[in-house]
Amino acid sequence: MLLLDEVDALVGDTLVSLLRQLRAGYTQRPDHFPQTVVLCGVRDLHDYRIHARSEASPITGGNAFNIKAESLRLGDFSAAETAALLTEHTNETGLPFTPAALVRV
Repeated sequence: MLLLDEVDALVGDTLVSLLRQLRAGYTQRPDHFPQTVVLCGVRDLHDYRIHARSEASPITGGNAFNIKAESLRLGDFSAAETAALLTEHTNETGLPFTPAALVRV
């Protein structure tokens, strides 16, 4: 699995280059390319209008590259969900969070 966070921070030619490289590598699956690629960001790649110097007109998001199978949105965690995640961390590492840290997080 390849997980790329903050993908929506890329713009123009840089984003186009990344997407083209992903598309080119796709044909080499499963031996020389990740079985799953996750592009994380605040915005959905499908909604992008990419303005690149290398293209005459704007490119429209994920469908132009045929790379997006499904788009998911992960909402904000509730206080209880956050506490559960931090408890899992404590159980795995033995490093507890103070009550004040739990409230702050």
